[in-house]
Amino acid sequence: MSSESGQRLPMEELKRRNAPQSMIPQNCPSKEEWQELLHRLDELERHTAAHTALLREASSRRELYPTQEQTEALARDVAEIQALLRQAGKRKEISISPPSLGTAMSVMVWLALILLGTMVGTVVLQVIWSGLAALWSVIKLLIP
Repeated sequence: MSSESGQRLPMEELKRRNAPQSMIPQNCPSKEEWQELLHRLDELERHTAAHTALLREASSRRELYPTQEQTEALARDVAEIQALLRQAGKRKEISISPPSLGTAMSVMVWLALILLGTMVGTVVLQVIWSGLAALWSVIKLLIP
């Protein structure tokens, strides 16, 4: 037989090169470490089974949860309620509006009554004043 360089190699060298590589000794886990690994594997299996059960339950209840449209509608309603609550907490502004017809009529009636009272009062005061003037002229004639 020949090698890449064209030399003939002895049979022992060829056997040595073609012999299976001896296995490199690995650090195998001890019996306690195997027990610990098996225990962890059992725990992982239990957790996986629990999560699988939860996922199956959640997927079967999918109809019970609100849809995207319902969630958006609820969010809009909540925002509207919050705006109303903020507005209700503020003091109301004073608004001035023209009086109604009933209010205008009652104001006119009161003004007419005040004018009538003023005229009657003026007549009464004039009568009193003229009476006092007549009395004074009589007293002046009596006292020379």
